[in-house]
Amino acid sequence: MKTIGTKIGLIVAMLLAVLLTTSTTGLAQQPNNQALDQNISIYAEDEALSDIIEKICNYLNLDYSYNSSIVEGKKVNLNISNRPIKYVLDKLMKDFYLLFEIEDNILVVRDYVPLEESMGYENSQNFLSANRGFLFDDPREKSITIKFKSASNLIIIPVTINESDTLNFILDTGVRFPIITELPFVNKLNLNYLMPVKIQGLGEGYDLTAYRSANNSIKLNGLTAWNQEIQMIIDENFQISHMLGLPVHGLIGFNLFKDYIVKIDYSNEKITLFRPEHYKYRDRKKDIILPLHLDGNKPFVRTSIVTEDLQEVPVKLLVDTGASDALWLSEKSDDRIDIPQNHIETFLGKGLNGDLYGTKGRIDGLWVGPMVLPKPIVAFPNSELIDQLISSNDRNGTLGAEILRRFIVTMDYRNSRMTLRPTYRVKEEFNYNMSGMEVINPMPGLPIFTITDIRENSPAYFAGLQVNDQILSLNNNHHQSIELNDINLLLQSRENKKIKITVLRDGEEYKTSFELKKVF
Repeated sequence: MKTIGTKIGLIVAMLLAVLLTTSTTGLAQQPNNQALDQNISIYAEDEALSDIIEKICNYLNLDYSYNSSIVEGKKVNLNISNRPIKYVLDKLMKDFYLLFEIEDNILVVRDYVPLEESMGYENSQNFLSANRGFLFDDPREKSITIKFKSASNLIIIPVTINESDTLNFILDTGVRFPIITELPFVNKLNLNYLMPVKIQGLGEGYDLTAYRSANNSIKLNGLTAWNQEIQMIIDENFQISHMLGLPVHGLIGFNLFKDYIVKIDYSNEKITLFRPEHYKYRDRKKDIILPLHLDGNKPFVRTSIVTEDLQEVPVKLLVDTGASDALWLSEKSDDRIDIPQNHIETFLGKGLNGDLYGTKGRIDGLWVGPMVLPKPIVAFPNSELIDQLISSNDRNGTLGAEILRRFIVTMDYRNSRMTLRPTYRVKEEFNYNMSGMEVINPMPGLPIFTITDIRENSPAYFAGLQVNDQILSLNNNHHQSIELNDINLLLQSRENKKIKITVLRDGEEYKTSFELKKVF
């Protein structure tokens, strides 16, 4: 079954990777949290510090995160009556040389890092970033194959961090450091030296706080990377899992690619890593070989697009496996790049702290070596910040997985080349969600599907569907027998296809129908 990118359209990795390079902020507690001013009484005799923290968090209805090694074995003797919670936490942290912060309803407990150690951390990271990578667990192996799951064209691989439970990470060429975006097993990760970093989010929201952690180990199937920096975003509103329909905990990219030749087989959902010294190119006649230009550890290709008015425009594009759409372009990067006449204003995806909106339409074609892919769909974000990011470094946009999935892709950073071997998918049309409604799976793993956005004057709009409607059935398929990917494929299937839908609204069932309609 083919997988076509939905209007989730996330440039997930581009959004995240570019933003997490800002400078470290001061190690300060959050002063505006009114919950900390509440008075409590607490008595403890030889009780575990972790239990006391959990009790306080339960009282405040907070989640909590800490490196278990820094609280392990620490016992508390405490007798405090009617004092502010902030006073209690300050005393606990001071006694054990720790710090706490509350951010987005999560209490984070971490080591105190003196200034000289913080500077040493920065220097060590600069050194390690140039010298580290994944190593084969068995040095005799010449290659390793990793099976992956696919959702909205994104590659999702299983990883463990510091011997944690298995986590699902999106494989993304646009990411330099691994990034944790959701924290279901956070207190099992044992992240080291959590240092806060203020980051600027993309979307209609506010700036966020991320945390950097050093000296971590990451394991894949037959691969281990030591001394890894990991960045963690504490933001409950940024839920990739809900949009993909399966649990996703973060992103990982450049460290996996840089030392090996990596072959991505989208059709069979597997990735093979080859040691360069044991790999021999056996190029076929139809293989397309494109030079890779590495800029800031990110891969770029130069090609050309054919605009709606049949003008050929040379472009520089970031090759981004973490972008589910075909192309993102910036009008400001070249005067010849314009929004197509037939287009829609639509939801494009999630930024770090808000929704991203923009325009989608078709250009006439995209050159891929000697081949032209006809009528690809292009997203034009209306965020000025994204425009600046896209057009930086003489760049015009992003080449995403809706293009890459049509090929077997071989990435070779050392030799600066990318090989694209066409598959049957190169002949598939570029489709999009023709219903006008966006659907998420708010509890991945459970068959619950909720409408989160309705485009005005769309088929779903005229059918009377509303935001927050819960889907009970689609075309006589009960919600318990379908997945989010099935819904997305149905809504992209073909023009004039009739969609019969039953939803739950305010405790009552509502039945309606509509036909899928192309706008462009």
